Amino acid sequence: MEKYVKFNQNRWNNVSRKKGNPYTVPLTSEEYKEAIENELSVGLTVGKTVPTEWFEKAKGKKLLGLACGGGQQGPIFAGKGYETTIMDFSEEQLTKDRLVAERENIQIDTVHADMTKLFPFEDESFDIIFCPVSNAYISDLENMWKESYRVLKKGGLLMVGYMNPWIYMYDGDDVWDFPDKELLLKYSLPYDSSELEKQGNIEINPEYGYEFSHTLESQIGGQLKVGFAMIDFYESKDNRNRLSKYGSDYLANLCIKL
Repeated sequence: MEKYVKFNQNRWNNVSRKKGNPYTVPLTSEEYKEAIENELSVGLTVGKTVPTEWFEKAKGKKLLGLACGGGQQGPIFAGKGYETTIMDFSEEQLTKDRLVAERENIQIDTVHADMTKLFPFEDESFDIIFCPVSNAYISDLENMWKESYRVLKKGGLLMVGYMNPWIYMYDGDDVWDFPDKELLLKYSLPYDSSELEKQGNIEINPEYGYEFSHTLESQIGGQLKVGFAMIDFYESKDNRNRLSKYGSDYLANLCIKL
């Protein structure tokens, strides 16, 4: 495992043990029951839920939640009748899924694995891969796209959310912690925190870890290059982020394995 991946893995484990991060808080029984009683509502990004028609296009209900631990969306899928596997490199996050599954008497398979390596599944194992924003924490997307294509069945769907790269042109501390400070362009794209660290331009905060912006060519083009066809797309905004006044900070797309 590369140094930065191990660092980010430790970061997620540490964050998951603490209170306060919205992505590490498992569903309560009340939240779970409400989610199951209503129309499927899950998110690949902040600010918008995934269109229900995306799931209606699936040929089956065998679903892989990729980098999707935390006891939030996995239990909803399982409660809605999906044969659900959650793969995450954070054992602490997977613990949250097992907690909810045991409490609600639902079946969720949890797999502790790193998406920069070969996925521990047979070819054509899944009908859907559901991957909320997570690939900002890995430097190279090629393996992620190749392995996603391999483990999906023919006609299988890849649903993935990712950061709009332009937001990385600004200093994150200025964006979030100093709302009155003038925002100035600071970083060229693609943003690579590991390279900036080597150059002595930044220090990596253990609370956030290493991040990478990626180009649209590697995000969208990377999916097309391995054989996916894109069939839908949307943008969304996190209104807590002051950059969202100027444009969408999240992107999401639906691809099919032909």
